[in-house]
Amino acid sequence: MKKMLLSATALLLSVSIFTGCTSSPSSEGNGSTATAEELTPFGKYAETVTYTVGKATPGIPKLPEGQSYEDNAYTQYLKETLNIQNKNKFEAQSGDNYDQKVAMAVASGDLPDIMAVDAETLRQLVDNEMIADLTEVYESSTSDIVKEKYASYGGRALDAATFDGKLMAMPSTSNANIPTMLWVRKDWLDKLGLPEPKTIEDMEKILTEFVQKDPGGNGKGKTVGLALSRSIGGLYGSLFQADNIFATYQSFPRQWLEKDGKVIYGSITEETKQSLGLLADWYKKGLIDPQMAVRESIESLIISGEAGAFFGPWWSADYPLNDAKRQNNDADWRPYIISKDGSGEVTAYTQNPAAEFYVVRKGFEHPELLPKIASALNDKLVHEDLNYEPVVNFIKGGFDGGKPLGIMVNYNDATAQMYKDLKAAVDGKKEYETLTLDDRTSYDKIVGYMKDPAKADANQWSGYMSRMVGAKLMAETKVNDVHPVFFGQTKSMKLKWANLVKLEDEAFLKIVMGEEPLSYFDTFVDTWNKTGGSDITNEVAEAIQE
Repeated sequence: MKKMLLSATALLLSVSIFTGCTSSPSSEGNGSTATAEELTPFGKYAETVTYTVGKATPGIPKLPEGQSYEDNAYTQYLKETLNIQNKNKFEAQSGDNYDQKVAMAVASGDLPDIMAVDAETLRQLVDNEMIADLTEVYESSTSDIVKEKYASYGGRALDAATFDGKLMAMPSTSNANIPTMLWVRKDWLDKLGLPEPKTIEDMEKILTEFVQKDPGGNGKGKTVGLALSRSIGGLYGSLFQADNIFATYQSFPRQWLEKDGKVIYGSITEETKQSLGLLADWYKKGLIDPQMAVRESIESLIISGEAGAFFGPWWSADYPLNDAKRQNNDADWRPYIISKDGSGEVTAYTQNPAAEFYVVRKGFEHPELLPKIASALNDKLVHEDLNYEPVVNFIKGGFDGGKPLGIMVNYNDATAQMYKDLKAAVDGKKEYETLTLDDRTSYDKIVGYMKDPAKADANQWSGYMSRMVGAKLMAETKVNDVHPVFFGQTKSMKLKWANLVKLEDEAFLKIVMGEEPLSYFDTFVDTWNKTGGSDITNEVAEAIQE
């Protein structure tokens, strides 16, 4: 993440447009009273600019005694860097409480200067002309690094905040957390003389050996091959999902996709039916947790040493495997990439790149403040001022919720970059002090593990296994991305989606557990369409067209 300087062209353009003049708010409410220097990403205001925010609080942990969301290490940093001060128009805990406060502000028309909203509220604010057009201030007041981070999503993040060619919000981004991988008890493989898995066929053979030969000594019939959630697939980058299996059939449950010019729902395709057929066969053979329908804690199955494999993301070594390692230091869990042909190349669907949207009240005199804050927090602080002592101490104390705005902008491949930075530091090619605070903590664990793996504690093991093994697989695996085309909520979804999700979960579970034949899938699809699915599909198509 090399710091890039503003290009001479961009700088000259900025100077030519803004030098020697200030502007009053335009009739459209998008003007700024800032000077040319103040409009730059890190230009400090000559006089303190006070702005109001709708503050979503984390709830736990609480701020240190004597600090508040208007006065803490982060607000101090922004005051010193930009000469700005937040005042909270309202505070509410993230989730329903915050959403209710936002709804009240929108209904009354009494908005804070800056706040976070969801996609539906963003469209409502745009339709009612309540928020500022950020197109110009994004260009002038966003740092090159933050622009580069947004660009790493191939335009998908900013497109979600763009209406009729105008940028109406700045989104927080959700970076890639794929591919998930198959985590396997390597010590069990070694005990049984089995090779490491590369294909679905390899995986089936391994699960069969685990269940039949009980390498963990759990007792006859007590070893689980694959630990699997009763909600079988479609939760992006999550633990205990079977998305890796579905993807080998080009199936992407719970995702809205476009195929041959038409919108399709990934859970009702023929490819999904085939995937369920394989899982049903494995369940019938005893390779999948027989108690999956009623299992309340899959984690306990892993920690107790009763299961030999599960699907999970790169960070699975931190949770739940850290606890498994504490329970049994000999449990050697390793991640593997499973592909259809053993090439290591996989297909996976991507998640919504825009997690939430930050908007500026129409008529606010300093709309450039949002991109400036986003740039200070997501560029200057983490790349240039990463040793700023008040924030370092704040985070070390276990508090990281004091930012006036929770806008998070990261590279789409942030996990791969994390691995490369840590690898470079371990190899002596990168200075320790240039690592982020989180990466320094990981580095310490990694080095501790590498000194003597046999004597490493669970934290050192998990730090190494997640960031030097799991993240390495993320960085080096070729992934063919499938981009869903819709992440929002349509009118009919509000009334019918919960029931349709329940219908889907129950149908999939019945098929996998053999309570219904595979042909029951066709019955499920027919019911899904007739009870609202068909209407929702049409609404999604219309929303995409808009």
